[in-house]
Amino acid sequence: MADPIPPSDPAIAPDAILEGTAPNPEMGLALRKEGTLAWEQTTAELAKAMSGRLTVAFLGSASSGKDSAIKAIFGVDFGEISPIPGSTSTLKVIPLDEAEQVLIVNAPGFGDVRADVDQVARKILDDLDVIVYVVNSEGGATIDEKRDLAAIRARARPVLVCLNKIDLIRARDREAFIVATLEQLGVDRADAVITAFDPLPQLSREPMGVEEVTAWIYAQLAESGKQLLFAKQLRNKAQACEPIIQAAAKRASVAGAIPIPGADLALVTAIQVKMIRDIAIVHGADIDKEVALFIIGELLSGGMRGFVRWGAEALKAAGWIPGTQLVEAAILGIGALVAGATTFGVGRAAVQYFQSGRTLDSAALRMVFDAAAWDYKRKKDAIGV
Repeated sequence: MADPIPPSDPAIAPDAILEGTAPNPEMGLALRKEGTLAWEQTTAELAKAMSGRLTVAFLGSASSGKDSAIKAIFGVDFGEISPIPGSTSTLKVIPLDEAEQVLIVNAPGFGDVRADVDQVARKILDDLDVIVYVVNSEGGATIDEKRDLAAIRARARPVLVCLNKIDLIRARDREAFIVATLEQLGVDRADAVITAFDPLPQLSREPMGVEEVTAWIYAQLAESGKQLLFAKQLRNKAQACEPIIQAAAKRASVAGAIPIPGADLALVTAIQVKMIRDIAIVHGADIDKEVALFIIGELLSGGMRGFVRWGAEALKAAGWIPGTQLVEAAILGIGALVAGATTFGVGRAAVQYFQSGRTLDSAALRMVFDAAAWDYKRKKDAIGV
Protein backbone atom coordinates (compact mmCIF):
# COMPACT_ATOMS: atom_id res chain seq x y z
CA MET A 1 0.00 0.00 0.00
CA ALA A 2 1.33 3.44 -0.88
CA ASP A 3 2.54 5.71 1.86
CA PRO A 4 0.44 8.76 2.75
CA ILE A 5 1.51 11.98 1.08
CA PRO A 6 4.20 13.72 3.15
CA PRO A 7 3.31 17.00 4.86
CA SER A 8 4.08 20.26 3.09
CA ASP A 9 2.35 23.46 2.08
CA PRO A 10 3.71 24.89 -1.18
CA ALA A 11 1.79 27.12 -3.53
CA ILE A 12 -0.88 25.19 -5.44
CA ALA A 13 -0.87 25.20 -9.22
CA PRO A 14 -4.60 24.86 -10.10
CA ASP A 15 -4.07 24.18 -13.79
CA ALA A 16 -2.13 21.03 -12.91
CA ILE A 17 -5.42 19.26 -12.22
CA LEU A 18 -5.84 18.48 -15.90
CA GLU A 19 -2.32 17.48 -16.74
CA GLY A 20 -2.36 13.80 -17.65
CA THR A 21 -3.39 10.93 -15.43
CA ALA A 22 -0.39 10.76 -13.11
CA PRO A 23 -0.77 11.28 -9.37
CA ASN A 24 -1.32 14.95 -8.59
CA PRO A 25 1.04 16.21 -5.86
CA GLU A 26 -0.57 19.66 -5.79
CA MET A 27 -3.92 18.12 -5.02
CA GLY A 28 -2.40 15.86 -2.39
CA LEU A 29 -0.70 18.75 -0.62
CA ALA A 30 -3.88 20.82 -0.62
CA LEU A 31 -5.87 17.90 0.77
CA ARG A 32 -3.28 17.32 3.49
CA LYS A 33 -3.43 20.95 4.59
CA GLU A 34 -7.21 21.09 4.77
CA GLY A 35 -7.52 17.55 6.09
CA THR A 36 -5.19 18.27 9.01
CA LEU A 37 -7.30 21.26 10.01
CA ALA A 38 -10.48 19.20 9.68
CA TRP A 39 -9.02 16.42 11.82
CA GLU A 40 -8.27 18.83 14.64
CA GLN A 41 -11.73 20.40 14.41
CA THR A 42 -13.63 17.10 14.49
CA THR A 43 -11.73 15.49 17.38
CA ALA A 44 -13.62 17.35 20.12
CA GLU A 45 -16.90 17.00 18.22
CA LEU A 46 -16.59 13.21 18.02
CA ALA A 47 -15.55 12.89 21.65
CA LYS A 48 -18.70 14.72 22.69
CA ALA A 49 -20.91 12.65 20.37
CA MET A 50 -19.59 9.37 21.76
CA SER A 51 -19.87 10.39 25.42
CA GLY A 52 -23.65 10.51 25.53
CA ARG A 53 -26.27 7.88 26.32
CA LEU A 54 -28.89 6.40 24.04
CA THR A 55 -32.04 4.43 24.85
CA VAL A 56 -34.14 2.78 22.15
CA ALA A 57 -37.41 1.03 23.03
CA PHE A 58 -39.10 -1.78 21.15
CA LEU A 59 -42.73 -1.92 22.16
CA GLY A 60 -45.67 -4.04 21.04
CA SER A 61 -47.59 -7.19 21.84
CA ALA A 62 -45.84 -10.43 22.79
CA SER A 63 -46.47 -11.87 19.33
CA SER A 64 -45.41 -8.85 17.31
CA GLY A 65 -41.76 -9.84 16.82
CA LYS A 66 -39.85 -7.42 19.06
CA ASP A 67 -37.11 -9.94 19.84
CA SER A 68 -36.70 -10.68 16.13
CA ALA A 69 -36.51 -6.95 15.40
CA ILE A 70 -33.74 -6.45 17.96
CA LYS A 71 -31.80 -9.41 16.60
CA ALA A 72 -32.20 -8.31 12.97
CA ILE A 73 -31.09 -4.75 13.71
CA PHE A 74 -28.43 -5.20 16.37
CA GLY A 75 -27.43 -8.82 15.90
CA VAL A 76 -28.03 -9.78 19.54
CA ASP A 77 -30.31 -12.41 21.05
CA PHE A 78 -32.28 -10.47 23.64
CA GLY A 79 -32.92 -13.57 25.71
CA GLU A 80 -29.21 -14.31 26.16
CA ILE A 81 -28.26 -10.94 27.69
CA SER A 82 -28.72 -10.20 31.39
CA PRO A 83 -31.12 -7.30 31.95
CA ILE A 84 -30.19 -4.36 34.14
CA PRO A 85 -31.62 -4.19 37.68
CA GLY A 86 -35.19 -2.96 37.70
CA SER A 87 -36.30 -5.05 34.75
CA THR A 88 -39.30 -7.33 35.20
CA SER A 89 -40.86 -10.23 33.35
CA THR A 90 -42.78 -7.73 31.21
CA LEU A 91 -40.10 -5.08 30.80
CA LYS A 92 -36.47 -5.85 30.09
CA VAL A 93 -33.64 -3.39 29.62
CA ILE A 94 -30.28 -4.57 28.28
CA PRO A 95 -27.03 -2.74 27.50
CA LEU A 96 -25.45 -3.23 24.08
CA ASP A 97 -22.00 -2.13 25.21
CA GLU A 98 -19.81 -2.59 28.25
CA ALA A 99 -20.10 1.05 29.27
CA GLU A 100 -23.92 0.77 29.17
CA GLN A 101 -24.16 3.86 26.99
CA VAL A 102 -26.64 2.26 24.60
CA LEU A 103 -29.68 0.61 26.18
CA ILE A 104 -32.45 -1.39 24.55
CA VAL A 105 -35.88 -1.61 26.14
CA ASN A 106 -38.24 -4.48 25.32
CA ALA A 107 -41.79 -4.10 26.65
CA PRO A 108 -45.44 -4.37 25.61
CA GLY A 109 -46.00 -0.64 26.27
CA PHE A 110 -46.11 1.89 29.08
CA GLY A 111 -49.52 1.57 30.75
CA ASP A 112 -49.43 -0.84 33.68
CA VAL A 113 -45.77 -1.67 33.07
CA ARG A 114 -44.56 1.56 34.69
CA ALA A 115 -46.38 0.70 37.90
CA ASP A 116 -44.59 -2.65 38.11
CA VAL A 117 -40.98 -1.49 37.79
CA ASP A 118 -38.68 0.17 40.24
CA GLN A 119 -37.33 3.70 40.07
CA VAL A 120 -34.33 2.75 37.91
CA ALA A 121 -36.42 1.26 35.11
CA ARG A 122 -39.04 4.01 35.41
CA LYS A 123 -36.33 6.61 34.83
CA ILE A 124 -35.22 4.71 31.73
CA LEU A 125 -38.76 4.74 30.35
CA ASP A 126 -38.93 8.48 30.93
CA ASP A 127 -35.64 9.06 29.09
CA LEU A 128 -36.32 7.15 25.87
CA ASP A 129 -34.74 8.70 22.77
CA VAL A 130 -36.73 6.84 20.13
CA ILE A 131 -39.48 4.20 20.13
CA VAL A 132 -40.11 1.39 17.65
CA TYR A 133 -43.67 0.08 17.93
CA VAL A 134 -43.99 -3.36 16.35
CA VAL A 135 -47.37 -4.58 15.07
CA ASN A 136 -48.09 -8.18 14.05
CA SER A 137 -49.50 -7.85 10.54
CA GLU A 138 -50.92 -11.36 10.62
CA GLY A 139 -53.47 -10.38 13.23
CA GLY A 140 -53.93 -6.78 12.11
CA ALA A 141 -53.98 -3.80 14.46
CA THR A 142 -56.14 -4.23 17.54
CA ILE A 143 -58.06 -1.68 19.59
CA ASP A 144 -55.56 -2.16 22.43
CA GLU A 145 -52.64 -1.47 20.10
CA LYS A 146 -54.29 1.68 18.81
CA ARG A 147 -54.88 2.91 22.37
CA ASP A 148 -51.38 1.95 23.49
CA LEU A 149 -49.77 3.61 20.48
CA ALA A 150 -51.73 6.82 21.06
CA ALA A 151 -50.49 6.91 24.67
CA ILE A 152 -46.91 6.33 23.57
CA ARG A 153 -47.03 9.03 20.90
CA ALA A 154 -48.42 11.47 23.45
CA ARG A 155 -45.07 11.31 25.25
CA ALA A 156 -43.53 13.48 22.50
CA ARG A 157 -40.90 10.95 21.47
CA PRO A 158 -40.11 9.93 17.89
CA VAL A 159 -42.17 6.79 17.21
CA LEU A 160 -41.72 4.45 14.26
CA VAL A 161 -44.41 1.86 13.54
CA CYS A 162 -43.23 -1.42 12.01
CA LEU A 163 -45.94 -3.47 10.33
CA ASN A 164 -44.09 -6.72 10.91
CA LYS A 165 -44.57 -10.22 9.50
CA ILE A 166 -45.78 -8.69 6.24
CA ASP A 167 -44.57 -11.86 4.52
CA LEU A 168 -47.59 -13.64 6.01
CA ILE A 169 -49.96 -11.38 4.08
CA ARG A 170 -50.62 -12.41 0.48
CA ALA A 171 -48.71 -10.17 -1.92
CA ARG A 172 -51.84 -9.02 -3.74
CA ASP A 173 -53.45 -7.92 -0.46
CA ARG A 174 -50.47 -6.18 1.12
CA GLU A 175 -50.89 -2.62 -0.13
CA ALA A 176 -54.57 -2.47 0.80
CA PHE A 177 -53.73 -3.94 4.21
CA ILE A 178 -50.97 -1.38 4.79
CA VAL A 179 -53.17 1.57 3.88
CA ALA A 180 -56.06 0.37 6.03
CA THR A 181 -53.90 -0.48 9.06
CA LEU A 182 -52.01 2.81 9.09
CA GLU A 183 -55.28 4.70 8.75
CA GLN A 184 -56.71 2.72 11.64
CA LEU A 185 -53.68 3.49 13.79
CA GLY A 186 -53.59 7.14 12.70
CA VAL A 187 -49.98 6.84 11.51
CA ASP A 188 -48.47 8.69 8.56
CA ARG A 189 -46.75 6.50 5.96
CA ALA A 190 -43.50 8.43 6.53
CA ASP A 191 -43.44 7.14 10.12
CA ALA A 192 -44.01 3.49 9.23
CA VAL A 193 -41.88 0.72 7.75
CA ILE A 194 -43.09 -2.57 6.33
CA THR A 195 -40.98 -5.37 7.83
CA ALA A 196 -40.44 -9.08 8.16
CA PHE A 197 -37.73 -9.37 10.81
CA ASP A 198 -37.90 -13.16 10.71
CA PRO A 199 -39.27 -13.87 7.22
CA LEU A 200 -40.34 -17.13 5.66
CA PRO A 201 -37.16 -18.78 4.27
CA GLN A 202 -38.71 -19.23 0.83
CA LEU A 203 -39.42 -15.50 0.64
CA SER A 204 -36.15 -14.06 1.90
CA ARG A 205 -32.98 -15.25 3.59
CA GLU A 206 -32.45 -11.88 5.20
CA PRO A 207 -34.73 -9.75 7.39
CA MET A 208 -36.85 -7.33 5.38
CA GLY A 209 -37.13 -3.61 6.09
CA VAL A 210 -34.09 -3.32 8.36
CA GLU A 211 -32.35 -0.73 6.18
CA GLU A 212 -35.44 1.51 6.21
CA VAL A 213 -35.82 1.14 9.98
CA THR A 214 -32.20 2.03 10.69
CA ALA A 215 -32.31 4.99 8.27
CA TRP A 216 -35.43 6.35 9.99
CA ILE A 217 -33.92 6.01 13.47
CA TYR A 218 -30.62 7.52 12.31
CA ALA A 219 -32.43 10.57 10.91
CA GLN A 220 -34.38 11.09 14.14
CA LEU A 221 -31.28 10.81 16.32
CA ALA A 222 -29.31 13.22 14.11
CA GLU A 223 -31.17 16.10 15.77
CA SER A 224 -29.78 15.16 19.19
CA GLY A 225 -26.36 14.11 17.90
CA LYS A 226 -26.78 10.50 19.04
CA GLN A 227 -26.89 8.91 15.60
CA LEU A 228 -23.30 7.66 15.78
CA LEU A 229 -23.90 5.88 19.09
CA PHE A 230 -26.76 4.08 17.35
CA ALA A 231 -24.90 3.27 14.13
CA LYS A 232 -21.96 1.77 16.02
CA GLN A 233 -24.21 -0.92 17.51
CA LEU A 234 -25.86 -2.07 14.29
CA ARG A 235 -25.38 -5.62 13.04
CA ASN A 236 -24.72 -4.74 9.40
CA LYS A 237 -21.82 -2.28 9.49
CA ALA A 238 -21.90 -1.44 5.78
CA GLN A 239 -25.62 -0.74 6.01
CA ALA A 240 -25.05 1.30 9.16
CA CYS A 241 -22.67 3.56 7.25
CA GLU A 242 -25.06 4.29 4.41
CA PRO A 243 -26.97 7.10 6.21
CA ILE A 244 -23.60 8.59 7.20
CA ILE A 245 -22.45 8.62 3.57
CA GLN A 246 -25.76 9.93 2.23
CA ALA A 247 -25.84 12.76 4.77
CA ALA A 248 -22.22 13.73 4.07
CA ALA A 249 -22.78 13.73 0.30
CA LYS A 250 -25.82 15.95 0.76
CA ARG A 251 -23.90 18.39 2.96
CA ALA A 252 -21.03 18.53 0.47
CA SER A 253 -23.44 19.16 -2.40
CA VAL A 254 -25.30 21.88 -0.54
CA ALA A 255 -22.01 23.52 0.41
CA GLY A 256 -21.45 24.08 -3.29
CA ALA A 257 -17.71 23.75 -2.87
CA ILE A 258 -15.50 21.88 -5.31
CA PRO A 259 -13.00 19.27 -4.10
CA ILE A 260 -10.37 20.46 -6.54
CA PRO A 261 -7.43 22.84 -5.90
CA GLY A 262 -8.20 26.41 -6.89
CA ALA A 263 -11.74 26.25 -5.51
CA ASP A 264 -12.94 26.23 -1.90
CA LEU A 265 -11.52 22.86 -0.88
CA ALA A 266 -11.89 23.31 2.88
CA LEU A 267 -15.62 22.63 3.26
CA VAL A 268 -15.68 19.38 1.31
CA THR A 269 -12.49 18.08 2.90
CA ALA A 270 -13.84 18.76 6.39
CA ILE A 271 -17.02 16.86 5.57
CA GLN A 272 -15.07 13.92 4.14
CA VAL A 273 -12.68 13.69 7.09
CA LYS A 274 -15.59 13.67 9.54
CA MET A 275 -17.37 11.03 7.42
CA ILE A 276 -14.33 8.73 7.41
CA ARG A 277 -13.93 9.08 11.16
CA ASP A 278 -17.62 8.24 11.64
CA ILE A 279 -17.27 5.17 9.42
CA ALA A 280 -14.22 4.04 11.40
CA ILE A 281 -16.15 4.38 14.67
CA VAL A 282 -19.02 2.27 13.29
CA HIS A 283 -16.50 -0.45 12.43
CA GLY A 284 -14.83 -0.20 15.83
CA ALA A 285 -11.56 0.82 14.18
CA ASP A 286 -9.07 3.17 15.81
CA ILE A 287 -7.54 5.34 13.11
CA ASP A 288 -5.13 8.22 13.12
CA LYS A 289 -5.02 11.25 10.88
CA GLU A 290 -2.71 9.57 8.38
CA VAL A 291 -5.25 6.85 7.57
CA ALA A 292 -8.01 9.37 6.86
CA LEU A 293 -5.74 11.53 4.73
CA PHE A 294 -4.42 8.46 2.92
CA ILE A 295 -7.94 7.42 1.88
CA ILE A 296 -8.91 10.89 0.64
CA GLY A 297 -5.53 11.54 -0.94
CA GLU A 298 -5.41 8.27 -2.85
CA LEU A 299 -8.89 8.83 -4.26
CA LEU A 300 -8.76 12.50 -5.19
CA SER A 301 -5.09 12.98 -5.97
CA GLY A 302 -3.87 9.48 -6.77
CA GLY A 303 -4.40 10.04 -10.47
CA MET A 304 -6.48 12.42 -12.55
CA ARG A 305 -8.61 9.80 -14.19
CA GLY A 306 -12.15 8.48 -14.00
CA PHE A 307 -14.72 10.61 -12.23
CA VAL A 308 -12.28 13.14 -10.78
CA ARG A 309 -10.95 13.99 -14.23
CA TRP A 310 -14.48 14.20 -15.64
CA GLY A 311 -15.45 16.62 -12.87
CA ALA A 312 -12.49 18.90 -13.52
CA GLU A 313 -13.10 18.91 -17.27
CA ALA A 314 -16.85 19.50 -16.86
CA LEU A 315 -16.20 22.49 -14.61
CA LYS A 316 -13.73 24.07 -17.01
CA ALA A 317 -16.10 23.43 -19.93
CA ALA A 318 -18.81 25.30 -17.99
CA GLY A 319 -16.49 28.29 -17.69
CA TRP A 320 -14.82 27.78 -14.34
CA ILE A 321 -11.34 29.26 -14.06
CA PRO A 322 -9.26 27.59 -11.31
CA GLY A 323 -8.65 29.91 -8.40
CA THR A 324 -11.69 32.14 -9.07
CA GLN A 325 -14.95 32.45 -7.20
CA LEU A 326 -17.95 30.48 -8.45
CA VAL A 327 -20.61 32.77 -9.92
CA GLU A 328 -22.31 31.10 -12.87
CA ALA A 329 -25.30 28.85 -12.19
CA ALA A 330 -23.96 26.14 -14.49
CA ILE A 331 -20.67 26.08 -12.60
CA LEU A 332 -22.44 26.00 -9.25
CA GLY A 333 -24.59 23.09 -10.39
CA ILE A 334 -21.65 21.03 -11.61
CA GLY A 335 -19.66 21.95 -8.52
CA ALA A 336 -22.45 20.67 -6.28
CA LEU A 337 -22.66 17.44 -8.29
CA VAL A 338 -18.90 16.87 -8.16
CA ALA A 339 -18.76 17.60 -4.43
CA GLY A 340 -21.63 15.25 -3.67
CA ALA A 341 -20.42 12.46 -5.94
CA THR A 342 -16.82 12.53 -4.78
CA THR A 343 -17.91 12.55 -1.13
CA PHE A 344 -20.24 9.63 -1.81
CA GLY A 345 -17.39 7.78 -3.53
CA VAL A 346 -14.96 8.46 -0.70
CA GLY A 347 -17.52 7.16 1.78
CA ARG A 348 -18.17 3.92 -0.08
CA ALA A 349 -14.42 3.36 -0.52
CA ALA A 350 -13.83 3.98 3.19
CA VAL A 351 -16.44 1.36 4.07
CA GLN A 352 -14.73 -1.19 1.83
CA TYR A 353 -11.37 -0.25 3.31
CA PHE A 354 -12.51 -1.03 6.87
CA GLN A 355 -14.56 -4.04 5.81
CA SER A 356 -11.42 -5.52 4.26
CA GLY A 357 -9.51 -5.15 7.50
CA ARG A 358 -7.57 -2.22 5.99
CA THR A 359 -6.02 -4.43 3.32
CA LEU A 360 -7.49 -2.63 0.28
CA ASP A 361 -4.73 -1.12 -1.87
CA SER A 362 -4.83 2.16 -3.79
CA ALA A 363 -6.05 0.65 -7.07
CA ALA A 364 -8.89 -1.21 -5.37
CA LEU A 365 -9.89 1.90 -3.44
CA ARG A 366 -10.09 3.93 -6.64
CA MET A 367 -12.21 1.28 -8.34
CA VAL A 368 -14.77 1.41 -5.51
CA PHE A 369 -14.64 5.21 -5.49
CA ASP A 370 -15.19 5.57 -9.24
CA ALA A 371 -18.05 3.07 -9.35
CA ALA A 372 -19.84 4.84 -6.48
CA ALA A 373 -19.23 8.37 -7.84
CA TRP A 374 -20.54 7.47 -11.30
CA ASP A 375 -23.55 5.75 -9.72
CA TYR A 376 -24.29 8.91 -7.72
CA LYS A 377 -24.09 11.01 -10.89
CA ARG A 378 -26.37 8.66 -12.84
CA LYS A 379 -29.01 8.78 -10.12
CA LYS A 380 -28.88 12.58 -9.96
CA ASP A 381 -29.09 12.80 -13.74
CA ALA A 382 -32.11 10.49 -13.74
CA ILE A 383 -34.08 12.80 -11.44
CA GLY A 384 -32.81 15.95 -13.12
CA VAL A 385 -30.83 17.29 -10.19
